Amino acid sequence: MKKLLLIIHALLFSMLGFSQGIEFEHGTWKEVLAKAQQTNKPVFVDVYTTWCGPCKMMDRDIFPLEAVGKVYNAGFVCYHLDAEKGEGIEVAKKYEVKAYPTYLFIKADGTLFFRSMGSMEAKAFLEVSNTALSEFKDPKTLSDWEKEYAARKNDPKFLSDYIDKRSKQGLSNATFFDDYLKLIPEEERTSDNVVRLYKYTAETLKVNSFAYTNLKKNNDILAGKFSGFNLLYYGIENTVSEAAKSKNEQLLTSAMSAYDQLPNGVAPNSKDELYMQYFQRTKETDKYVKHASNFCNNHLMKMNDDSIAIKDKVSAQLLEKRISAGEFANLDSSRIAQIRAYAAHGEKNKISLLLNDIAWTVFLKVSDKNVLQNALNWSKRSRELAPDNSGYLDTYANLLYKLGRKDEAITSEKEALGYDAKANKEPNATMVEVLRKMIAGEKTWTD
Repeated sequence: MKKLLLIIHALLFSMLGFSQGIEFEHGTWKEVLAKAQQTNKPVFVDVYTTWCGPCKMMDRDIFPLEAVGKVYNAGFVCYHLDAEKGEGIEVAKKYEVKAYPTYLFIKADGTLFFRSMGSMEAKAFLEVSNTALSEFKDPKTLSDWEKEYAARKNDPKFLSDYIDKRSKQGLSNATFFDDYLKLIPEEERTSDNVVRLYKYTAETLKVNSFAYTNLKKNNDILAGKFSGFNLLYYGIENTVSEAAKSKNEQLLTSAMSAYDQLPNGVAPNSKDELYMQYFQRTKETDKYVKHASNFCNNHLMKMNDDSIAIKDKVSAQLLEKRISAGEFANLDSSRIAQIRAYAAHGEKNKISLLLNDIAWTVFLKVSDKNVLQNALNWSKRSRELAPDNSGYLDTYANLLYKLGRKDEAITSEKEALGYDAKANKEPNATMVEVLRKMIAGEKTWTD
């Protein structure tokens, strides 16, 4: 009997421990909305993917916390959705989820009233819930705002508030922000409210907008108000992305012209990288390869170990200054240790990743032996910088195979699988299949 009581106590303790964090529903999307209707609560939806690192961090470190669970379980019907499986595909499409994790806050009738995204600390995540509940209780709906817009579109205060409302639902405000800036006096176009609205509209900023013109004109004043984030460059990247959607080379030219006018040292990426982004999206392989070859051969491949180490050392020193200044005061020691570890080899990791990704893209899209040989050299360098990365070795093996060097390819693919074995991990199923195809003489890639 005593043993039975101990077992029951252990089970109860386990159940209580499990229920401390967010309790996610396991029914269908329709059932979740029905429960929201019954309980008069909104739905909190964590939209994730299985490959998303920040999603895993939130699931591991934040969702299980008692303080987080207490707030979210009381205020919402909570639900997990994989954006790439089952009902998650349609829900993510309906609510235009474009990044992960995205947090949707939805009424029982399916109306989205607030959204947020990204990994964050518990304090910030709880603030998200407070904002969401405030929006849920707001009697003035977006539809009410839209009806009022026609009569008050020339009122700067109304426009500013309207942008706030739309931003909370993840809606674009580019046109409204341009209109707002044009309505206010020129001396107010660098105000704190304008800075706040720039942050709300950063994802839609384009070089052909009035907002970009104002940012460029007042960059000396505004640049220091964005915590080191250069919106001028971000506007160029957004424009390149927009141009690629419709293969608009005139808009691409405008973006590159704006790039040439950037202040020295503010662009994190080169023009070749922007061209690569454009031509990869438009599937113009020859043009992509031209810029990729120029970027790799004339930039990445010319960075030796010493120059990379110097950059990493400078980055680590700058990080320590930021830590000393209290910039990461809200993070615990384990998270700061992770940031330090990344900064210590950030440049090396970045270069190895770029070389591998470009080599892999060339492997998938190109048949020209000379270009493939170039890609093999890039892949080899990525391996030198990250010798224990099985994925990079897999890229190298596939390139060898496509170049007709079958025996070397099989040896390299076996070595890549050996990394998982050494780490006591399950063998990568995709790599196992690639090895089988190599041995059988089958094609390992899809055009």
